[in-house]
Amino acid sequence: MTEIEKKTGMTDAECEHWDNYYMENTFEPGPNLLKQGVNPGFARNTLLLSELDTDVAEYLQAQAKAFHKSKIEIINDLVHEKLAVSF
Repeated sequence: MTEIEKKTGMTDAECEHWDNYYMENTFEPGPNLLKQGVNPGFARNTLLLSELDTDVAEYLQAQAKAFHKSKIEIINDLVHEKLAVSF
């Protein structure tokens, strides 16, 4: 058993295959936010909003466009409205 096989549990050929694969194919650990139009500095808001279901995300987008506000501002308004009604 070679040293690589001891360390990785893979044969030399398997190591060579995966080495070539990752050298030829780029690996992105998550979504490429720049390709999705997210500017640097705004990723935190986008990642938060990515957890919403489609209907909510579309509603926020429409409200943000209609009122010329960010999606976070729309969420804040909705939560403040709900808080005002509950008291």
